[in-house]
Amino acid sequence: MWTALRADRTGRSGRREPIVAVASWAGLDLFRPIAALYAAQLAYRRHAEMVRPWLAAVIIGVLLLWSLAMLLYRKRTAVTIVLETIIAGGAIIASMFVDTPANIADGVPTLPSMWPAGTVLGAAVLLGVRGGLLTAVIIGVADLIHVGFAPTSNTLHNIVLLLLLGGLFGLAVDLARDGQQRLEAVLAEQERLRERERLSRAVHDGVLQALAFIHRRGTEIGGESAELADLAAEQERSLRELVSRSRAPAVGRGDVDLRIGLAELEGPDITVVTPAAAVVVPHHTGEEVLAAVRAALDNVARHAGPGARAWVLLESTRGSVRVTVRDNGTGMAAERLAEAEAEGRLGATQSIRARMSDLGGSATWRSRPGAGCTVVLDVPVDAHQPI
Repeated sequence: MWTALRADRTGRSGRREPIVAVASWAGLDLFRPIAALYAAQLAYRRHAEMVRPWLAAVIIGVLLLWSLAMLLYRKRTAVTIVLETIIAGGAIIASMFVDTPANIADGVPTLPSMWPAGTVLGAAVLLGVRGGLLTAVIIGVADLIHVGFAPTSNTLHNIVLLLLLGGLFGLAVDLARDGQQRLEAVLAEQERLRERERLSRAVHDGVLQALAFIHRRGTEIGGESAELADLAAEQERSLRELVSRSRAPAVGRGDVDLRIGLAELEGPDITVVTPAAAVVVPHHTGEEVLAAVRAALDNVARHAGPGARAWVLLESTRGSVRVTVRDNGTGMAAERLAEAEAEGRLGATQSIRARMSDLGGSATWRSRPGAGCTVVLDVPVDAHQPI
């Protein structure tokens, strides 16, 4: 399809043309000589009735020569359209001097017959609806001059057909060109987004992982390395946010990219790890997941103990999204959630588990004293949503 759209970039019109215009140029190149030959046989059949048959031969000869010239000269410009319009209109008017006034009044066809229809079509293809209508009007005026401004039913019929032909076909070509421009813009945007995605993967797989490693090792070593670790963590957060935001245009209206929302939660004691590709979910789903993650991080800040760190991991498959919130705090006993709910402390139950249940998902906790806590949020996502 894309090849077809680009086929006439340097051809007849010297610009990119939609397939309907390319096909029309090819059809017109065949139509002209065929229409000229048809006009020639009509003129030959009634040459005995003509006042000046030699003039008819000259007119038909001009039409044939122009038709053959257009087969060799491939360029189509406003100049060629104007010249062809002059030839078509002149041939119609010159028919006045070929036939008798009585034959003209009886509705005898003009010498070029249907040949001028190709002129109207050519103007419509090159110049659009305005060019098609203007050329049809010029040909129509020539038809009126031919009959002395006393039009017969055939004359009016032909003029109306030419106006419809020029207007409707010109409109179709205009719409096709507009559609092609929109398609080219969409393809260019898709190409730009693919390049962004490629760069995002490269950054994610290289620089971000290196910064995360420096941060982790610097924190483990301590001392002066801790300052380097903090700097690496800060740069990792900034770069991850930049990569995430650079892909924001890929998100549809009303949707949420969870990578961006989770990246905003990152801080000195919170590390967020997300995929390189966008994780797009419906707006309501995204807001509820982010609220549940915030609640889990609040629990870390309140109950994990001083110096505790948290890690947030985002994963996605075609049909679901998983967010894991892990900390290295004091942990808790397996029965602690049930005890808190019995005591009326419904933070984990209402802020996290209830939200996931409303979305058709689940929230699970894994923890033991002294070993931190892990909260896993699983949310199903409509298979039609881009993940």
